[in-house]
Amino acid sequence: MKKLLFSLIAVFLISCQAPKEKKSEQSNEPTVIGYEFNDEGKKLNVIAGDTAITDIYLDYIQAHNEKDLTKISEIDMDDIVVRAANGALINGSDSHTEQLDIWFKASNPSWKVKFMVANTVQGNDGKNQAWLTTGVDLVQSIDGSNVTSHHIVDVNFVDGKVKELIVYDRASEQE
Repeated sequence: MKKLLFSLIAVFLISCQAPKEKKSEQSNEPTVIGYEFNDEGKKLNVIAGDTAITDIYLDYIQAHNEKDLTKISEIDMDDIVVRAANGALINGSDSHTEQLDIWFKASNPSWKVKFMVANTVQGNDGKNQAWLTTGVDLVQSIDGSNVTSHHIVDVNFVDGKVKELIVYDRASEQE
């Protein structure tokens, strides 16, 4: 009986001890979420980016939906590069505005944002690039019918403005 009582007291005392503190192994280094390979084949770290650029992009999309070419031009850098899904290359804000004006009049496109992922590419030269990978549904009026396609757009931001757009698309499923 004494052994049982002693065992119970020992268990009770052990269980009342404060837990040992675990040492944190956290680092101040950003978490790598993927990689990009530059033109020379060097692997560059991709880390989580600044989500503040999502607000800029939402304003940009709203301006597109409102066909506000002035606002779009204000968000574009003067030397913007647009790499369209069809292979077209548009250089400069003026050219971008002209092409959008033609497109807006021809097919009345509208966009709906489905997702946005902010990321930063850490360059070997120490310069970081802010990117937003976004998915949008695009509805256009083509030959009197609304046609939806799904786009993935990589958007490069520099100083809060759009520097580059790279667009990939997929048509909607046929029913």
